Order: sequence, then structure tokens, then C-alpha cells
Amino acid sequence: MDRLPHEPKNFRDIVEADLRRAARLVVKVQDEIDPQFRFATPEGDFHLPVTMPADLCGRKVIFRNLALLFAWKQTFGYTLASELHWPDSVLCVGFMGKERYACLARITRHPKPWTATNFGPVEWLPNHHLDDDPLLSELLPQGAREMSAKDLAVIDKWFGAYGKFPAMKIATGELGI
Repeated sequence: MDRLPHEPKNFRDIVEADLRRAARLVVKVQDEIDPQFRFATPEGDFHLPVTMPADLCGRKVIFRNLALLFAWKQTFGYTLASELHWPDSVLCVGFMGKERYACLARITRHPKPWTATNFGPVEWLPNHHLDDDPLLSELLPQGAREMSAKDLAVIDKWFGAYGKFPAMKIATGELGI
């Protein structure tokens, strides 16, 4: 799947650009990809791949820590690009203020190796699909939050330069938050 034919002009374009980036990553690794977060903060955008555990309890722990990170970084928008098994596709969702978008591109898994031609066109989903998952819709901070030393230690343990899932500042490539 190719890049957008133009620079993103709005948040919807960013969601589509991140979908296309995830599809190119699938082609590059020739395997499933981990969920890919991109989050926007006053100090710039960050990229964060996260391996999600199969169990709901483990996913809730990760999302709780992501919400803590997003509060600390004053995140005002994010995208999440991932693969779906049904329909077999790459999906990207985006949340910024009242804006919510979801799009997907279906994958044909044969023949391998996969190329850009294995992906169908971008399909936009109705916003009501995003209301079904509070883990996604409640990630953005709802206001200022005081951070304790324990909170900052958790953030560093999970997303710092030597953390389990180090965040990367997109503009510089620097690891860590």
C-alpha cells in the first residue's frame, strides 16, 4: 500500500497515513505486526509499538499504563494501527477531542511474499464502531492530573528508553519519554 498522495492536511488524513504505514510495515516484516500507537503531545509526536497479551486483564494493565503516560504527556490525540483477524485487515483508529475515525484495508494473504498489491482500498467505518471499546475511547486525559513519583516510575518502567515498550519521539528518533 502506497503512502498518501499528499501531506496529511487534517486528523483524518493522519489516521489514513498511519493505516498505510502499518500496511507497509506488514509488507516489510512479512508477519503480523504489534499494535502501533502514535500520540500527539505539546512537545511533538511519539511512536509506540506495544505487544498486547491475549488475556483481557493483561490488556487492561497496558491500557491503564498508556492512559497514565498520555495524562503525563498531555496527549491531545492518538492513532492506533493494528491487524484484525476478521475481517483480515489492517485497521487504524484515531481519537482527538471530539474527532473519531476508523479505517481499514483488507489483506489477501496469498501469494507470499506480501506486497502492496495484497491490500484492498481504504474503507472508512462509521464512528459508532468506536463507541464499543472503552479501552480506546477513554485513553485520552480528561483534564490535568497530578503525577506521583510512583506514577513516573511506572511510566519509565513501561515506556522509558529502557522500558518494556520504549516510546520514540518521531521528530528526532530519540527513544524514551
